[in-house]
Amino acid sequence: MRSFQSNLHFSSAGRISFAFLLFILAALFVQSQPSIAETIRIGLAMPEEMEGMAYINGMYKLFKEEVEKNTNGGLKVQIYYGGVLGKPDDRLNQMRRNVIQMSDASDGNYATIHRDVQVFSMPYLFPNTEVAYKILDGRVGTRVAEDIRQKTGIKVLGWWETAGFKHYSSNQPVRSPEDLAGQKIRVMGAVFSIPVTAMGGAATPIPMPELYISLKTGLVDGQDNAVSVFNMLKLYEVQKYLTLDGHIYGFGPLGINDEFFSSLSAEKQKIIIDAGKRAVAWNRIKSRTQEMAAIDFAKAKDVNVIIISDEKKQQFASSARPAAIEWLKNSIDTPSLVDDLIREVELTSNN
Repeated sequence: MRSFQSNLHFSSAGRISFAFLLFILAALFVQSQPSIAETIRIGLAMPEEMEGMAYINGMYKLFKEEVEKNTNGGLKVQIYYGGVLGKPDDRLNQMRRNVIQMSDASDGNYATIHRDVQVFSMPYLFPNTEVAYKILDGRVGTRVAEDIRQKTGIKVLGWWETAGFKHYSSNQPVRSPEDLAGQKIRVMGAVFSIPVTAMGGAATPIPMPELYISLKTGLVDGQDNAVSVFNMLKLYEVQKYLTLDGHIYGFGPLGINDEFFSSLSAEKQKIIIDAGKRAVAWNRIKSRTQEMAAIDFAKAKDVNVIIISDEKKQQFASSARPAAIEWLKNSIDTPSLVDDLIREVELTSNN
């Protein structure tokens, strides 16, 4: 673990910054737990049994079971639920410092430390989850994963699914790009804003805890999230329409601190890699089945679910992709990755 002193940062008033204070508290909290020679500590956002979060929490539970079973207890896995170790970006930084070894940080969080990862959030990039899996598990995904390891100190064991594709909900039907014009849509992050603005809408960032009331009061007209999240937040109470356009695929790297991983024996490293593969495979199946159930649940709550044909989806893509491609090429560290990824998706989709 890096020295605390090397990371001290004082304000003009001589006070430790809030972010560093949180880092210290998290370190003390973790270190106060029973001392175990080799322990993988994992910080997660949601409470352990929170409804709708099984595809994340269950993935880490399976990882824990596989690691502890196959090392005969030689490696322990301790999971901290409910965000007790801070916000996602805080936990991601703790993981980089080896205070904890893993966290459930997803695409948007990783973009703050590795800009190239945003290329996988290109709107209307993946036609379906099967293509997404092949790309992430294949040449391009492996290349980005290795770059993440070299530049951030996080080894990517696999790419998990954050409840599938993002879709738009609203209080008027959205069946074409023109239907988003003039609407205020809640999105978070630059790359996620591009499809909205490209189609004439107003992208509006609103924290998740404020989303329900913002939709109810008309502060915003709609939002984008996976259907499972739409239901978890009970947005069916304040939104009449759900358009299954699948504009951005939600993912997260299953990462582990590389310094910690490299310190283990080759046998334990293999066990961790195998456990990661099994956990990601389980997550993807759970995410798929959960999304299908979530769509049925939304329909039962009288939400009008709009299915977008491939032809219509191409119209959405034609409206959003050019601006997104331009933004990515000007914003990530490896602009050539954009065209490389597009070619790879086209080849994979046609095979």
